Amino acid sequence: MSPLGSILRNGRQAASSGRLKVEGSPGGQVYLRFGRVIAATTPASPGPESLLLRSGRVSEDDWNVAFSAGAPTGRVGPELVDRGSVGSAGLEVVCLMATFDALFAMALFGAGAGTMEPLGPGDLLPNLLVQPGIPIERLDRETARRLEIAAGWQEIGVTPQCRPAAARAAAESPIRPDALRQSVLAKANGRRTPRDIAFTLGQGLFVVMQEIADMAREGLVVTDPPPPSEDEPTLDDDSLRLPLLPRHNATASRPRGGEDPQE
Repeated sequence: MSPLGSILRNGRQAASSGRLKVEGSPGGQVYLRFGRVIAATTPASPGPESLLLRSGRVSEDDWNVAFSAGAPTGRVGPELVDRGSVGSAGLEVVCLMATFDALFAMALFGAGAGTMEPLGPGDLLPNLLVQPGIPIERLDRETARRLEIAAGWQEIGVTPQCRPAAARAAAESPIRPDALRQSVLAKANGRRTPRDIAFTLGQGLFVVMQEIADMAREGLVVTDPPPPSEDEPTLDDDSLRLPLLPRHNATASRPRGGEDPQE
């Protein structure tokens, strides 16, 4: 059992439904319904909205239309599916990915104590939920598995704080990298952390770190690049900034609502 798994079980004992606030740096929130996890959010990893939007799976226009129609009744996900913006199976996969990734990220960065809070009729839920929810035991097993894998990355310098940079040998490789590897490699400039890259690409933190670890073993990236020179141009504003989600309709009265745009 992972430490975070213990926190989840303790929270479930306090109340089968509610919001579990997990302390840490940065920590996060886990939403439970009838003892199952329906969503998890943390600034340490992209949520489902970011995964859909930043990766290009869903356009901003399609999101805004679905949000305006579905947010007042907590039906943003069904609206996206009904309008053909994303398939029901694809949406479910993205929500599962984001939830598993959030738990992994919270544990990787260091999860502290958890406080269970009941949710009242006026409290907001994230826009996109896992239905009917994920058993805590399954989340705990997967989080423990990922943490074990991540522990092996430390010996090659791949940690949440590392700032990978493309090695000179990468340009000489005769093998054309796949789309994900090429995207991660393009963002690995020695100043972005894995979290920065994950948010920029709209990919999960675990997936990005795994790709960085694979490339580090193959000599395609280095994880301890020399510091940039003073005359090196600064990053563009878009590089390290968290992705901005489309503007939400401020007039919508949402009984269930939104993932923090700065997650």
